[in-house]
Amino acid sequence: MKKFTFTLFCVIILSTCSSDESTLELFSAEAFAYSIDNGWELNATCLVKGFEQKEEENEFKAKLSFTVDLKTPDGNMLKGVGGGLIDKTDKEKITDLLLETQIQLDSSYKTGKYTIMFNVDDNFSGKSTSIQKEFELTN
Repeated sequence: MKKFTFTLFCVIILSTCSSDESTLELFSAEAFAYSIDNGWELNATCLVKGFEQKEEENEFKAKLSFTVDLKTPDGNMLKGVGGGLIDKTDKEKITDLLLETQIQLDSSYKTGKYTIMFNVDDNFSGKSTSIQKEFELTN
């Protein structure tokens, strides 16, 4: 029994030491579209946490790349309709970052339920993750 307890204790310690300190996570996704003259304007946001930061000269740096995809009501996937780079420097450790996009959708987009997907890469750690949010285009 002592050997089993000791082995179990060692396994727990090793798994704790080898696990990642933080997990790249997207949360609080929001998306809404409003009608404009010849289509819609889509505004979408989400928050990111768990990204790696580099400390240089008493400043914290984070760098995230992201792309945005749309899934249409008929199931077609439109890759890379948006994207960007967040390159943030701050005097204090950064807890989370806001990703936002604004996309013009012309009149060729039909009314219905769409899904927006944020795909994020942490440029420092190499980790990536994604989140999706449904929204509706209406007249």
